[in-house]
Amino acid sequence: MTSPATSRTDTVESTAAAPRPGIAPAPATDSRHGPIAQLLIAWSPLSAILVAYWVAQWVTAPLGVGDGADTNRLGASLHVLGPARADEALLGAVPSVWLQGRLVDGSPHWYDVVAALVYVTHFVTIPLITAVVWFRLRDRFGEWLTAVLSMSLLGIAGYLSYPAAPPWLAAQRGDIGAIDRISHLGWEGLGLDGIGRLVQLGQSGSNPVAAMPSLHAGAALLAALFLWPSVSRVSRVLLAAYALAMALTLVYTGEHYVVDVLAGWLVAVVGVGAARLVGWLTREPDALWGTR
Repeated sequence: MTSPATSRTDTVESTAAAPRPGIAPAPATDSRHGPIAQLLIAWSPLSAILVAYWVAQWVTAPLGVGDGADTNRLGASLHVLGPARADEALLGAVPSVWLQGRLVDGSPHWYDVVAALVYVTHFVTIPLITAVVWFRLRDRFGEWLTAVLSMSLLGIAGYLSYPAAPPWLAAQRGDIGAIDRISHLGWEGLGLDGIGRLVQLGQSGSNPVAAMPSLHAGAALLAALFLWPSVSRVSRVLLAAYALAMALTLVYTGEHYVVDVLAGWLVAVVGVGAARLVGWLTREPDALWGTR
């Protein structure tokens, strides 16, 4: 028989152990791995994205930096004017051309600095949030991986089926108005020309026709949507502002059309939807199968 004192103790202990709504659980302390090893374990599934990018770059190479073929290795042809015409239909002009015609004069300004900083955050956002979720939201880690992998693989599939020239490449071809690729320009304003050259070097080795959808825009919105239930009101405002800032940066710097951004947001929503489905299936098996 359980004594009242024992019962009260068990109740207090179970109450203390239960996570409170809106409060991130404490980091797990029972792992036999140190924090560095845990971080590498958490990051390891992201290698699937790198492999998929490499495959996509090989498939599309003939269109961008290869033999100048009319199609990629899957037979899909390059789309140049379609996204530009879509932007014109939505907004009456190609926003990248409009913005650069009014704001770019060859010298870096404060907004170029902001754009450069926002643009480069893309390369750390997913790994950083992966680490945060692993250590602070461990119960949602599977959902996060599902969201990231779903969004990324769907986006890469878009590159393969609809290879599209970004605004800077269409401008180089003479198909739209004047646009420069200026996502590195702000580093000159900070006196960090070396970082700007590194950005350009990385861009020169990337897939030049991986524009539709924009995973830069998708990753920023994915971060906001996924973290939304777990953060404060101020953090939500910052996350929303970041997603919008990334979208504006991509259009202004000539990296993406508005329709690319919208498509990126769409695959982010699909990724979050897939994550919620996985979370529901994981947490509600009895409800799924109708058992008791």
